[in-house]
Amino acid sequence: MSDPKDKVKIQIDSIKTPAGEVPTVESLKNVVAGLNVLNSDMNNLNANVEKNMSAIDKELRNIRKLIAEETVSFEVMSQKLEKVSNQLERLAKSEKEKWESLQEIMMDIAEIIKGFQASLDEYSARVDQRMKETFKALAEIVTVTMREEQK
Repeated sequence: MSDPKDKVKIQIDSIKTPAGEVPTVESLKNVVAGLNVLNSDMNNLNANVEKNMSAIDKELRNIRKLIAEETVSFEVMSQKLEKVSNQLERLAKSEKEKWESLQEIMMDIAEIIKGFQASLDEYSARVDQRMKETFKALAEIVTVTMREEQK
């Protein structure tokens, strides 16, 4: 743009002719000079706009590139999170199956212990009965032996 000091003041002088007032050659030269200044300002403005548009376009391309990179990064992270989530689900399912299997084994062990306890109770009752019978027989033997010794 032109400097404010470079402003051209266009003064149009005219001369009177039989056809009416006509601008002077100097006035026309001043108008052309003013239009040249305006054209130069427009060219400078156009160059500045083009330069700024180029910089803006470059920044937009950089922003698009960053957005694309972030999108790819987000997709990769999303895929990794989905993979971890799937692994956790499989692990949870496996642990649940193991827990259920362990519960079944513990129930089987409890049944075995109950059976063992029942067998032990039955065996203990038989042993108690035999011991009673043995002590009774022993008592009879002792009694018989004592009677014989007293005779």
